Amino acid sequence: MPSPDPHLEGLASQRQPSARRVVTGPDEPLLRVLREELRTGIWQAGKARTQTSLQSRFGTTQLITKAAVRVLRDEGLVSIEGAFGVCAVPPGARVSTGAVTLTDLITQTVRKRLTDHTYPPGRLLPTQRQIADEFGTSVTTARLPLIQLVLEGYLRPHLPHESPGTYAVDHEKAAREALLLADLQAAMNRGGWTRGEYPDAIERAVHQLVGSVAAFGTANP
Repeated sequence: MPSPDPHLEGLASQRQPSARRVVTGPDEPLLRVLREELRTGIWQAGKARTQTSLQSRFGTTQLITKAAVRVLRDEGLVSIEGAFGVCAVPPGARVSTGAVTLTDLITQTVRKRLTDHTYPPGRLLPTQRQIADEFGTSVTTARLPLIQLVLEGYLRPHLPHESPGTYAVDHEKAAREALLLADLQAAMNRGGWTRGEYPDAIERAVHQLVGSVAAFGTANP
C-alpha cells in the first residue's frame, strides 16, 4: 500500500478521535439530529444501532450514512462495531477507533493537503480515479473519504458554472458570502420585500452596483 505523505507513515495502529472540529460542514440532518441525541442522552451511552436503520430513518444513501457515522466516530461520539453497528460512547470517554484503514489513510492525507493548502482553497481536486490510483485502490473506496470531508466542511461539490468535480472549500470566501447574504436578508426585510419580489429586486440592485463601480473606475483611472 503506498504512503503518499511521509508524515503519515508514523501513524499508530490505534487512533483516538479528534477533540474538536476544525471547520463546519453543511447542514446534514442526519448529523445534526444524531449529534443532538448523543449529546443530550436521547441516544443512550452503550446503546447500539445499525447503519441500515439510520439510513432508513433519514432516507440517506449508504455512502452518506457510512460517511456520517465516520464523522461522529472521529468526533468521539460513537464507536463503530463490526461492519454495520454503531454504539453511543459515554461523554468524555476515550475510545480507540481501531487500526488505521486505507479509508482512514486517504481521509487523513486529503484532509492534511487541504489544511496545509497543498490543495488550495477554491481549487478543483484530482478526480476520484486519480486519488484511487494514487492509493492503489478502487474508486468506491476513494469516494467514501471524499464524502466524509464534504460532511466535515473541507470539500464541496461543483457549482453549475464550474467544471464537474470536487472542490476545496474556500472558508474565507464562504464567510464573506455568508455575511453578504445576512446583510442582504436584513435589507430585504427592512424594505418589506416579499419572497416573490427578491429575484427582480436583487438583479436591479446588482446592475446598479456594477454600473456604479464601472463609472467610478472610469472617473478614477
